[in-house]
Amino acid sequence: MKTIYKYILGTAAGLAIGFLLKPSENLSAVLVASGEMAVRIGRYLLLPLIFFSLPVAVTKLRRTGKLGLLLSRSALYMVIASAVLAVLGTFTAWIIGFGRIPVIPGVRPEVEVTTLGTIARSVLETNSFRALAGESSFLLPLLVPAFLLGWHFHHDREIAEPAFNLFDSLSRILYRANRYILLLMPFFLAVLTASTVVNARTIIDFNRYLPLFGVLLGLTVLLLFGLFPLILWLFGGKRSPWKALGGICCALWGSFISASPLFNYGNLTVHLKKNLRVRRQTAALIAPSYLMFARAGTAMVSAVCMLTVIRSFSSLEITLFQAAWTAVFSFLVSFALPATPDKGLTAALIMMGSLYGRGLDDGWLILAPALPLLTMITALLDTATGALLILLANRRCGLESTK
Repeated sequence: MKTIYKYILGTAAGLAIGFLLKPSENLSAVLVASGEMAVRIGRYLLLPLIFFSLPVAVTKLRRTGKLGLLLSRSALYMVIASAVLAVLGTFTAWIIGFGRIPVIPGVRPEVEVTTLGTIARSVLETNSFRALAGESSFLLPLLVPAFLLGWHFHHDREIAEPAFNLFDSLSRILYRANRYILLLMPFFLAVLTASTVVNARTIIDFNRYLPLFGVLLGLTVLLLFGLFPLILWLFGGKRSPWKALGGICCALWGSFISASPLFNYGNLTVHLKKNLRVRRQTAALIAPSYLMFARAGTAMVSAVCMLTVIRSFSSLEITLFQAAWTAVFSFLVSFALPATPDKGLTAALIMMGSLYGRGLDDGWLILAPALPLLTMITALLDTATGALLILLANRRCGLESTK
């Protein structure tokens, strides 16, 4: 059976369980615990896979002279994507009057916003070995020593080749082990779907969020089936944009259901290599960085949510200044979330509320009941944007392969 059909069956089973069972505290606790265990298993090999694959990628790209070009193109595309989606989200929320949400504060989620100073200190630990045993949600301290190792594997091949071969071998072994873990993905999706449905049914007044969800889902469909295929077609390539979209549909499905780009990382890398023939060095170098910084989906959703909050707390229409402020800061904040790949939307709203002030520091709490579903949309868009940018950078740097 094809992978996508397995994912659909797993999701359908989760939907059936979620709608047939009566919501209760005990059931929610069991499903939450099961979902957390599924996410833990899915992320189990994340850090070693990244740590042993990144140096190999850096070394191979330096040997072919493509490292600088790939890094510069990837960074440029990342900035452009975040800017475009931040403006798109702001413009849509400003122009489309989809109503106000009643000011009924929700429960504050347990999300810690990490300051830039803390991020810098975490990256530059006095003992670099701590990166190997650090917080699995914060990849940046791990990427720095891994990049440095790959950089120096390039020098004096007689000395470095044994270490390079060891890393290459471990990278391949971990990739294979990751593929076996993915055999459990349909079960993971069933558990996560059931948990999401049961929790969504506990939202007392779900109808007040329907206009917001309608706008975001409309934008998501427009991007996934309109703008992104058009960009792939305009940039050319050896593969149909619709085949490219079909090649990563399972990875997009996994990111949407799990609401966790970290959990879905192994799923994404497998489908990029298996279906789209993206070489290991390209994905191993770009994908971890995009998990932390290519947050165009977060920029768009946070812009829509912020304008929704401003509109809900004011009887006046949104001004041009408020729209421009939202576009600029949703763009900037999207690059300040490397420590929260899975909770980026919540962290972005906390920071934007604090920056905006004017009594709206905690105004985003009116969206708290809907944050799990909003995070699902955000994870889908972040993953789709990251995959698109990887494909574009791969093509523009002459690394695309059809073999």
